[in-house]
Amino acid sequence: METCCKNDTEVPIHIAHNKSITRKRNIGKREINCTEKEYSLNGQCCMKCGHGHVKSVECPKTAAQCVPCKSGEEYMDHINVLDKCMRCRSCDIELGLVVVKNCTPTENAECSCAKNHYCSSPQCEHCESCTICEKGLVEKECTSTSDTVCRTQEAGMPPWGTAIIVIFVIVSGVALGLKFYRKKKQKNFITQRYTVEAVTGKDCSGETSTLICIDDDLSRHVPDIVKEMTLDEVKAFVRHHKLSEPTIDEIIRDYCYDTSEQKIKLFQKWYQRHGIRGAYITLISSLRDLKMRAVADKIEQKLKVAVSSHQESRESHNDKTEQSNTCSQEVGKSYHDNAEISNTYPESLEET
Repeated sequence: METCCKNDTEVPIHIAHNKSITRKRNIGKREINCTEKEYSLNGQCCMKCGHGHVKSVECPKTAAQCVPCKSGEEYMDHINVLDKCMRCRSCDIELGLVVVKNCTPTENAECSCAKNHYCSSPQCEHCESCTICEKGLVEKECTSTSDTVCRTQEAGMPPWGTAIIVIFVIVSGVALGLKFYRKKKQKNFITQRYTVEAVTGKDCSGETSTLICIDDDLSRHVPDIVKEMTLDEVKAFVRHHKLSEPTIDEIIRDYCYDTSEQKIKLFQKWYQRHGIRGAYITLISSLRDLKMRAVADKIEQKLKVAVSSHQESRESHNDKTEQSNTCSQEVGKSYHDNAEISNTYPESLEET
């Protein structure tokens, strides 16, 4: 009877203990099983903020802990885990742009060409002035996406007159096109040369040296570059260059407790997609477009010092190499002179 009682009391206790362990494991499993509208942080589920809002605490639990973006100045067009909103786009009238849709907390501003301006590019950065036809002979009015089409023939004009006008228009169009192309190319060249020389200290007056200056490999400077930027600034930069949100979130999760490594990996991901060619110019111009002029200036100064130091090191190495070659030549010459003297000396002994 004692054996039966003992067994009867121990079995329920063992079963209850196993159930308690299973329940704890299930509870722990539920704590890290977050929904699509949540994200995991330090073993707990935090709520993602919706459109037009960003988090005000490290781990939001309710919508009240997500603050709205400033209307007309900031926006956020996707569900996020950020603590700062993105800056609204500026439509510069000096570039022929006007606002067609104001910036809201959930959408960025939209720009279009101003009156008497047009732009044929899908992603228009600036608009050109519409062509003014001589004597008001307009075939098709100027629109925001196409230039004015001028009429080349009046009623009663003879065929040879039409031919002359057509030839004149074609030649003029080709000449204007070449002039515009050269002017734009020269402007881009001067801008790139000024920026590169300011950073590298190199004389980039030649075409070959300019390409070398502009396409300097930034990979060894990545830690120094991101050191001058906050994590939010790096995120804004890579988003500006269309780096996808899943890729950004994945990098942030992989290096959850290392902000410096998060910045480095995000910047390297953009650099791998962009490539070496023109990366420096893209970096500096993008930072200034994103209203990060102070950051751009610091990076310029730091790269200037780094590149100058690298050049001096290379020049010093070349000088040492030349000195070594000179010494080797002198030693070799001395050796040959001694050999000649040795050959002459036995002859003099034989004469004696």
